[in-house]
Amino acid sequence: MPQTPKGRSGDLGEILATELVEEEIGLRVPVRRLRYKDGRNIAMRGDDFIGAGYAIADERLWLLKGEAKSNKVLGKTTVTSARKVLDRDNGRCTPDSLLFIANRLLESKDPADIELGRSLRDEVGLKSLSADRIDHMLFTVSGNGPHASLKEDLDATGINRDHYVVNIHVEDHQDFIAGIFLEAEDLGDD
Repeated sequence: MPQTPKGRSGDLGEILATELVEEEIGLRVPVRRLRYKDGRNIAMRGDDFIGAGYAIADERLWLLKGEAKSNKVLGKTTVTSARKVLDRDNGRCTPDSLLFIANRLLESKDPADIELGRSLRDEVGLKSLSADRIDHMLFTVSGNGPHASLKEDLDATGINRDHYVVNIHVEDHQDFIAGIFLEAEDLGDD
């Protein structure tokens, strides 16, 4: 587990975003990338989280590219920075992130995982998904309420894809994160 407050804050943001995507958006986050970190205090490279699945209507691949931010005080600079990351690569998931997930899925014995892995690998090679098949999510956890820049950012997004903007306001942000990791460290000590 990360030892620095910044590392813990960032990891918790990604964990909460991943759970929200699966519970509320209905896409799978097939690989929990935090399990593969180079070091406990090092941020992962690539997209923070990627949701993947197939559209019910036509069973074609659908992706969600996500950026998670967790700050004691959320402001315009953080929101602007996050949007730049989402817009990078023409709004597509980074090839490295997709291939990492595809390779983990292709190692599975589950036929559904293997099929999804192949679809992700094909997307990297062919870039066949149109923008309206790659949604974006900006997920924030902050000690202040939703900053006005979140709404401004959402209002300025294009209409070529769906956009989700989520802010979880935790007034005692730093204490909340410290408490969660304290409890996590105690797991299994009983």
